[in-house]
Amino acid sequence: FAIEGPSQAKIEYDDQNDGSCDVKYWPKEPGEYAVHIMCDDEDIRDSPYMAFIHPATGDYNPDLVQAYGPGLEKSGCIVNIPAEFTVDPKDAGKAPLKIFAQDGEGQPIDIQMKSRMDGTYSCSYTPVKAIKHTIAVVWGGVNIPHSPYRVNIGQGSHPQKVKVFGPGVERSGLKANEPTHFTVDCTEAGEGDVSVGIKCDARVLSEDEEDVDFDIIHNANDTFTVKYVPPAAGRYTIKVLFASQ
Repeated sequence: FAIEGPSQAKIEYDDQNDGSCDVKYWPKEPGEYAVHIMCDDEDIRDSPYMAFIHPATGDYNPDLVQAYGPGLEKSGCIVNIPAEFTVDPKDAGKAPLKIFAQDGEGQPIDIQMKSRMDGTYSCSYTPVKAIKHTIAVVWGGVNIPHSPYRVNIGQGSHPQKVKVFGPGVERSGLKANEPTHFTVDCTEAGEGDVSVGIKCDARVLSEDEEDVDFDIIHNANDTFTVKYVPPAAGRYTIKVLFASQ
C-alpha cells in the first residue's frame, strides 16, 4: 500500500485471516490523495484510487455512531431472508450516512435505508448467495467503530427440498431377507443433519414394533445411501429427518 498526497499519511493494515484486510491511513492535510494498492509491486486494476480529504470541521464525531442488529452479526443471516440492522447517530452530530456493501465475489449489495422519527435509521438487505458479505457504515465520510462488518451468510435449512427415492421405499416389490436400499438427496436442502429410522409393525418379528438395522453411507455429493435387509414379511415404516424435521 502507498499513499501520495499533500502530506505523509501513516498507514496501518489488519489482516482479517479470511482473504481480506482492513487498511487505515491518517492524512494530516486536506486535498487529493492517490491510494495505491499493489500486488508484486504493480498497481492492481483501478489503482491508484483518488480520495479527496476535506478539512475537519468538528461538527460531528463518527466514533459516537452505533450500529447493531442481526444483519451485522458474523453469523445467523440466511439466503433470501431480509437481514435487518439499525444505525443510531443521535449523539454524533449532523453528517450524511452512507452504507457500502458487497459480497465475496465483489458484487454490490442493495441496502434499503429508512430514517425514523427518533433519529435512527432502519436498514435491511436480502442476501442471495451463501457467501461472505462486507458492510461499511460511514458517517460523514468516515467509518464508524467496528465498520466494516463481515457477515457470513448461511444457506438455511430446507427439509422440504430433501428427496427420498429408491426400491427400499417402494410400497411393493420388496422381499424378506433380500437386501434393498434407497437414496436421501440433500443437495438442495441447505444446512442440516440427516437421521433415519426403520421399524417393522407389531407381529412381524414380535408382539411389538421393532427397529430394523440399516447402514447409511454419506456420499461425496450431499446424498446418502441407506441399505437394509427386511427380516420378515410385513409392513415397514421408514422415517427420514433433516435438521430434526
